[in-house]
Amino acid sequence: MTQQRVNELVKECRRQEESCKYTAAGLYNWQKTAQLWKNGFIIAPIVLGGFASSQLINDGANPATWTNYVAAGLALLAGFFPAIFEALGMDMRVREIGTAAGEFTNLRDRFRLLGNVGADMTFEELNPAFEQLMDRMDAARKTSPPLPERYFKEGRSKIEAGDYDFEIDEPKAK
Repeated sequence: MTQQRVNELVKECRRQEESCKYTAAGLYNWQKTAQLWKNGFIIAPIVLGGFASSQLINDGANPATWTNYVAAGLALLAGFFPAIFEALGMDMRVREIGTAAGEFTNLRDRFRLLGNVGADMTFEELNPAFEQLMDRMDAARKTSPPLPERYFKEGRSKIEAGDYDFEIDEPKAK
């Protein structure tokens, strides 16, 4: 009976390891995309403002030309980017996603380790260690931003393609 309970906890460690693996991979993919968007929102107003004030567009001698309207439009767009960036909370999001990805990666490794050594432990030794990891998992789930389905699927595809496999785990070629 006790060995069956140990086996069930070891099996649950494997489930949690797999869950953390897919979640972490998806969060890392999402973080890369969020970082690109963040960089775009930071660089775009600089470039647009530069074009708006450029002598190539701005014809000061003729104030009613179409180039002045283009320059005004570019300056207006450059002004919108910081407001949109702030409204979307993009600066915070990149750090938040990265922190969550790191925590799920750590949990993945801890569940894998506990699953590997747990079969040799008694239920009385294994259960508290498992409960402690589940408490960390609960905390990670509460603070983690909800992972968009698209990034979860991308992460899963990368894992299934072997992007995160270790050579030590591969069978030796004969």
